[in-house]
Amino acid sequence: MTSKLVTHLAERSGHDARGDVATAARNCLAAAAELLPPRTSQGEGQPPEIAGCAARWAREGIALETVLGAYHDEVRNALEFLADQVDDERADHFLAGARLVVRVLEMVTVTASTAYVDEHRAVAREHQTAAQTLVSALLGGQVVGELARATGIPIARSYQVVALGIPAHPDERRPGAGAIAARRKLRRVQAALAGPLGSRALSVLSTAGGTVLVPLDDAIARTGSFTMTEEVLAMVGDAAEVPLTAAFATGGTAHIPELAGRAHELLDRLRAADTPPGLYRVADMGDTPDCELPQPGHMSIVTPPNNHVIGRSA
Repeated sequence: MTSKLVTHLAERSGHDARGDVATAARNCLAAAAELLPPRTSQGEGQPPEIAGCAARWAREGIALETVLGAYHDEVRNALEFLADQVDDERADHFLAGARLVVRVLEMVTVTASTAYVDEHRAVAREHQTAAQTLVSALLGGQVVGELARATGIPIARSYQVVALGIPAHPDERRPGAGAIAARRKLRRVQAALAGPLGSRALSVLSTAGGTVLVPLDDAIARTGSFTMTEEVLAMVGDAAEVPLTAAFATGGTAHIPELAGRAHELLDRLRAADTPPGLYRVADMGDTPDCELPQPGHMSIVTPPNNHVIGRSA
């Protein structure tokens, strides 16, 4: 029976009009079914497809209720398929009971999960709004002491100010899918930045790029942690599925507006000169601001590994 179910799920994967989520959910169910007894022993673990798909959907902002709904639809279909294999008078009783169980499972899972996620989103929106207000004030050169206390976000004495350029993903040029692909790309970038730059990093980003402020406290400066580096840019570029270009400058908090201006000026010049993607450092504040573009060998350049091959779709 298990082999018949796996075959049934695999055959349905190629012709479904409900989209990628339904197809991926069906593939995950097929992978899970292959691990269940009697084909294998207990304790084999979980198929990696389940966690991998869930993580990607979360990064792209696909609603949890959509994901759970797709899984429940496929489970319901699988139960109906199994019921069709029972050819005696008990088939109707089996199908009715199975449908009831799935409906109860769906109600509990979706209701509880949706309530949890809604609350989580509300808290995240509040924090994001406060953080964006704070970074806008810093970029505008405003006094932010009271605002920082109100938001609970500490202000460092100095920052690495990063001007980040994000080119369009190939999927953004697909008719009717451009805006969705761009938003998903941006969510992947934001998620990828969170880990290596720490929770205190502040950013204002659009689908084309923006500004990231990374605090440089004394302890952090000594360890070399939580800064935009070649490796971090490569990782973020891999998440975005496009090669990224960034320019950065470092200095005291009071100089953030000037640092940001110079970083974005260099980024614009790099783009105009069709310079290879990578990480570039702005000359020290005492240097001439209108000097020539950095030359290879005098700047850090990193080309993400997916510069020429785009793996996943946005």
